[in-house]
Amino acid sequence: MIIRAIDSNGDWTFGKGKSSYKKDLAALIQNIKTRLFEWKGDCFFDNNAGVDWKNRLAKRSQLNPLINEVRTVILKTDGITQVINVDADLDSNRQLTLSYSAKTVFGDAQDTLQF
Repeated sequence: MIIRAIDSNGDWTFGKGKSSYKKDLAALIQNIKTRLFEWKGDCFFDNNAGVDWKNRLAKRSQLNPLINEVRTVILKTDGITQVINVDADLDSNRQLTLSYSAKTVFGDAQDTLQF
């Protein structure tokens, strides 16, 4: 698996030759991150893709459904064989810290994302 790398702003990288791309495990982790940042109903060719962030972050009682939805998005990513753990922490300012670990065809993947 090879995909174009994105920078810290979420923009594609250009002009750096092979380092403008990610492959294997790094590409898969970036793909998961991209899929998790997608809002449900925002993709014109697949309205069910992504996470229902608007409704899931509305109140704390939606934290378990959010974790289940994130788990499903990760599991449906090509190259993922098993989701080991998904953990979410929503603070009083509605800042979400999301951590996951999964088994992939390239090895173990884990990441922590801030929303």
